Amino acid sequence: MKAVRLHQAGSGVQVDEVPVPRPTGEEVLIRVEAAGLCGSDAHILNGRTPLPHYPRILGHEVAGTVCETGPGAAGVEIGTRVAVNFLITCGQCRYCVSGRTSLCLSREGLGVVRDGGFAEYMVVPARNLIHIPGAVPFRHAALATDAFATSLHAISKRAQVQAGEGCIVVGVGGLGLSAVQLLKIRGAYPIIAVDADAKALELAMSLGATHSIPASAMEDGNHPAWAVTGGAVHAFDFVGRPETVQAATQAVDRGGRVVVVGHSPHSWNTADGSTMVREEKTVMGSYAFDKNEIEDVLGFMSRGLIDVDTMIGQVIGLDDVDHALATFGAPGRIPGRTIVEPAAGALKEGGFLLAEEPERTMS
Repeated sequence: MKAVRLHQAGSGVQVDEVPVPRPTGEEVLIRVEAAGLCGSDAHILNGRTPLPHYPRILGHEVAGTVCETGPGAAGVEIGTRVAVNFLITCGQCRYCVSGRTSLCLSREGLGVVRDGGFAEYMVVPARNLIHIPGAVPFRHAALATDAFATSLHAISKRAQVQAGEGCIVVGVGGLGLSAVQLLKIRGAYPIIAVDADAKALELAMSLGATHSIPASAMEDGNHPAWAVTGGAVHAFDFVGRPETVQAATQAVDRGGRVVVVGHSPHSWNTADGSTMVREEKTVMGSYAFDKNEIEDVLGFMSRGLIDVDTMIGQVIGLDDVDHALATFGAPGRIPGRTIVEPAAGALKEGGFLLAEEPERTMS
């Protein structure tokens, strides 16, 4: 099969021919139908997030079709359409037991510690599969597994946004555009989008943002949007740079919460200690999601509450992943999320024929 592998940090990825993996124990083999390209993949490529072993098949936002099951994967049927929770957790540590599985002490990530989904096929533990509702296309389901679930985790579990509360979204790439839509569903108002890219801001407005601010003007406390809204209770920073965290901290009102989702190797800047104390502002991190949040997002999608097609910037094949990763975040980028769709087709190897793809609606 074809697979996009990184052989060493900073080298760029390449498409290799590798054997189709075979499921053992409680694993299943899925045919990858769609996989989202994430900023985390770019961090792995440039070495900001080093991997424990190379080469590695990248890709962690995955949806596909079950093709084969291991002997211990009870209750999983061939042909089932599934989304993949990329965090493999132990289920036994204090975080897993308390429901905070994203903090599992022995978590492993598909596409990080184990091979991921920029390939025609991948092996996944059966417990990491989530059934895709019939009306949800594979492209949408792939983005539910991280691009939307990570934003939902930040909004609902970390910030605990309530209806009518003002929110700032700093950085409206894939995660930020997801956050805008989820905040709209939650009833937040106003929803203020901030980005350096005018096209990204236009897209955010079309998806539910009520105001937009160029990144260069964010530090101006007298910006017209501030005058209209009277401040914001929450800010979500999907960039994570010291200057964006600082601007977000200054922008939220007294008692405000800044939730940082964007990764950065640098220390955060907030505000002077007196301001942080006297105005009771909070700055916190937010990482990944829990399985139930993927399920919640798929539910939103099945009910037509999320416009996924508008936020998909481009759809590419495996051969185009190297260029997409190398240019990720560059000026003039295509706004929205990139979807990778491996070439379809039945494969016969090792004496088995993969199941036919079930009928579905594709975007």
